[in-house]
Amino acid sequence: MTTWPSAALLALGSMVVAAGTAAAIVVVVPADPPAALRTALPASTVRVTERTDADERQVQLALDIGSPRAVVTVRAGTVTSSSCSTGAPLRSGAVVARIDGQPVIALATDGPLWRDLEVGDRGEDVSGLQRELTRFGAGLTVDGVLGRATLRAARQFLVNRGVEQHDLPDDTVPRGPFAWVPASENTVRSCTAIVGAPVGTDGVLVELPAELRGARIETPPVEPAPGERVLRIGSRDVPVDARGVVSAPTALAAVAALPEYAATVASAEGVPTLPATWTLSRPRTVQVLPPTVLWDLQGGDACVQPTTGQPLRVEVLGSELGQSFVRVPDGRTLDRVRADPDRSRSCR
Repeated sequence: MTTWPSAALLALGSMVVAAGTAAAIVVVVPADPPAALRTALPASTVRVTERTDADERQVQLALDIGSPRAVVTVRAGTVTSSSCSTGAPLRSGAVVARIDGQPVIALATDGPLWRDLEVGDRGEDVSGLQRELTRFGAGLTVDGVLGRATLRAARQFLVNRGVEQHDLPDDTVPRGPFAWVPASENTVRSCTAIVGAPVGTDGVLVELPAELRGARIETPPVEPAPGERVLRIGSRDVPVDARGVVSAPTALAAVAALPEYAATVASAEGVPTLPATWTLSRPRTVQVLPPTVLWDLQGGDACVQPTTGQPLRVEVLGSELGQSFVRVPDGRTLDRVRADPDRSRSCR
């Protein structure tokens, strides 16, 4: 008697055959490699980008320093309070200390006040007082003559800082409440006045860093980018001439007021030097491309090949970390250049 397979067995057999066939198909059909493993085709063009460049150079500033300076009072008596703090800023208009309860006020003028000023007095000391009072908002005419407007402004300046109005003589700006400082902001080197002790015979309340008479870049960098430059010291930009010399009184005062200057002078042996950044005051815009697209480099010029047209001469301004900085002489802006230009052609 012949036995036929059941329908269930036949169905199972069909599934096994189908599965085997599918597996065979999976094995024999090749899969595409992942994108990360595919061989990249070389780019025929390179995109040109832009950036600003200040041609920053690190330099050492040699300092020509003079004698030490100090904040001195003509008042006599006992120091009853002091606002002095070593390394801190001391600003014109601030109360430095109190002597027998009377304030001593820092004042930045061209030269120290050396006399009581009366109405009608003339001189550079009057001009210096007028300039500083105007900086504080008095709105005076700087004519070197002590008139009623200057007298009123000076009296108000003193009263606002704790001088009793009945202690001020009529028609006179007294010298006593003022202590000269060389700049609107100064850095304290050391505090001399001791609260509770008499003022010293020399009247010194605060010592300041030595006078800065001049400064120059020790070794000027070679081939700097043309343009007006400044010296960046800490957070301050200081004007410097084309020879790398700082000579303007306002610029020297700005350097001398920096805490970096005070620290350098205090610790220096021999000629003190101060680290600075010599930089363009107005950064220039440059175009950035890889050096491999440049050819026929002569002096400061080279050739590049835009995607269309003739080869172009560019000025090579510098390089950094595998990037070249260039500028097209006519001010044209490049978008893309050929990655493998025809180097047999000339742009000159």
